[in-house]
Amino acid sequence: MQAKTVGEKILKRTPYGVRIEGTVVVMTLGDKAVRMDYDTAITLATFLNWAGRKAKQVAGDGSMRIIGMADLTDAALDELEAQRSRDGTAVFKGH
Repeated sequence: MQAKTVGEKILKRTPYGVRIEGTVVVMTLGDKAVRMDYDTAITLATFLNWAGRKAKQVAGDGSMRIIGMADLTDAALDELEAQRSRDGTAVFKGH
């Protein structure tokens, strides 16, 4: 019975996330949050990327997966600036 309980804990998904508060990056794992400066966040991301690639290689997974991220607010503002450069009367229509 103990093995089943341990197995259930291992298989249980842990919510995670990352958000930005000014120049600070906040990473959450479950109910724990870690605040770090951007330089530390970039270093941690590099280590995680490297370890993830190695683990994937050891697992024999040769598949390719592309992950993209974007700050759509900035993209919308960039588009507005592009529109304004072509037409000075362009108006940003946000929700």
